[in-house]
Amino acid sequence: MRALTVCALVALGLAGCAGDLALTPKDAVLASSTNDAAAAARLISAYRVSKGLSPVTVDSSLNKAAEHQARAVAAAGRLSHGSFAKRMDDYGIVGYSAENLSAGQDSIDGAIGRWKASPGHNSNLLMPEARKIGLARADANNRYGRYWALVLGQ
Repeated sequence: MRALTVCALVALGLAGCAGDLALTPKDAVLASSTNDAAAAARLISAYRVSKGLSPVTVDSSLNKAAEHQARAVAAAGRLSHGSFAKRMDDYGIVGYSAENLSAGQDSIDGAIGRWKASPGHNSNLLMPEARKIGLARADANNRYGRYWALVLGQ
């Protein structure tokens, strides 16, 4: 089954994430990392378990897809999911998948807190099919500074 973007489509309509914008690099990406993925998995798992859902683990393919998008949005200086379904195919991600993006938070706690407060992003965090996550951040020399990308999958 090809990547299903049911939950991701909800997130596309959210303010700050809307559209399939062409990402054209205008800002230098200073660094990117997936080092916060394990902490994100612990935080998201605790949240999901408190809601009666299964925990999640970190997946290297999802990390790579998240890092790709974190770098892309940091370079563009704006949030966009781009060609989400194609990216999932490119990274070999099949089944249900969703993506949350955020910018400006200094920590993973801040990014997850913002996603919990947003109905569409929260739905992605609580997607029943999710079993794995990938998380990346990218730092750029622009107004938001730090960009976060979370990919959830089966």
